[in-house]
Amino acid sequence: MRSSVRCLAVALALLVLVPPVGARERGNEPRGATAVVRVRIVDNAFRPRNFSIRRGTVVRWVNRGDRSHTTTSDTSIWDSNILSPGDTFRRRFRRAGTFRYHCEIHAGMTATITVN
Repeated sequence: MRSSVRCLAVALALLVLVPPVGARERGNEPRGATAVVRVRIVDNAFRPRNFSIRRGTVVRWVNRGDRSHTTTSDTSIWDSNILSPGDTFRRRFRRAGTFRYHCEIHAGMTATITVN
């Protein structure tokens, strides 16, 4: 009975501590309690496409589609490189401004973040 409980405890710990296979996350990692906004990448679109956030907010892009994409700043501030299905990318926005970005792979896939 004790060995079963130990095995169950180890299995649960692994589920919590080990990320799922294929779920790679790239980008600058936030520290402390920070607001996080999620952008889904699906059907060759960023959702939401345009939104506003406060300085210090982290944007987390999640590729929920079945194709690879990028999130690339129009002014070369950031580039996620290729995000395969299931991959994520994070970036903290520390200064105010309007940030336009696109997917390098799919023309017409564009979006805008306004930071106040």
